[in-house]
Amino acid sequence: MNILFIGPTRIGDTILASSIINFLIDQNNQSKFTIVTSSYAKALYEKMPNLKKIIVINKKKYGLHWLNVWQSCIIKKWDLVIDLRSSITAYLLFTKSRRIFKGNDKYHKIIQFKNFLNTSKQISPFIWHDSTDESESLSKIKTNGPFIAVSPYSNWKEKDWAIEKYFELFKNDFFKDYTLIFTGISKDIPNRENFFKMIEDSSLNIINLFDWGNLRHMIPIFNKCSFFIGSDSGLMHLAASTKCKTFALFGPTNEIAYAPWGDHKVIKSLDYPALDDPLNLSVEKVLNIIKKEAR
Repeated sequence: MNILFIGPTRIGDTILASSIINFLIDQNNQSKFTIVTSSYAKALYEKMPNLKKIIVINKKKYGLHWLNVWQSCIIKKWDLVIDLRSSITAYLLFTKSRRIFKGNDKYHKIIQFKNFLNTSKQISPFIWHDSTDESESLSKIKTNGPFIAVSPYSNWKEKDWAIEKYFELFKNDFFKDYTLIFTGISKDIPNRENFFKMIEDSSLNIINLFDWGNLRHMIPIFNKCSFFIGSDSGLMHLAASTKCKTFALFGPTNEIAYAPWGDHKVIKSLDYPALDDPLNLSVEKVLNIIKKEAR
């Protein structure tokens, strides 16, 4: 069975959508997948089972990227086309069956995907990695832990807690025995001076993995962490797809549709926003929830 999967472009959506692929593989482990995705999300598919081809298509003006998708896929007859982008392109391809996803903000994306697949089975995000990814990742950890993964930045600063509040949080005695593993990309850091002031503080045990590796590398690291704390971001969803208890700090985005899937915790202020802190979360509130929920 040849399946064309036109996936999301964003990292978080791609991680959530992996639940669909895993369901389809469980249904028919002989299926072969051609994936249409962005350069940002490509690494998330590279080690998946039953992968035949990845087609990387990045957005162009006037929607011309969809012409590229059509040109790349029109010459083949598919058994199933799944389009999570709700594009007209999927209607213009030769296929025995097609499914076009149209999302909403009323239910979690995983619930929407279950309805889309018309299944009562449990489905969950899961990103594939291999032993090379694992050995490369664990070589970056030189201590025995325990560890906390921290991803303080997203691609939208209004979603991010002030770095000064992370600093204040981690100064609490609750964290004194933990090694903090920071991850993200430096282009998302709005105030590099304050960030590196915290990273270089001698009172904190920190491993800085900013700008290192690809997203798959973080999976073995998250699996070794006691918990994750950070913004609503792709890394948050990746952490939640592992064994790592996830504390997601939410501001303006919709936690109904995008909360971390599973036994995790959204921390969100009821009186958002504030001028000096878009999340308007006190250190005391975050600390108390982590103390209560972390295990």
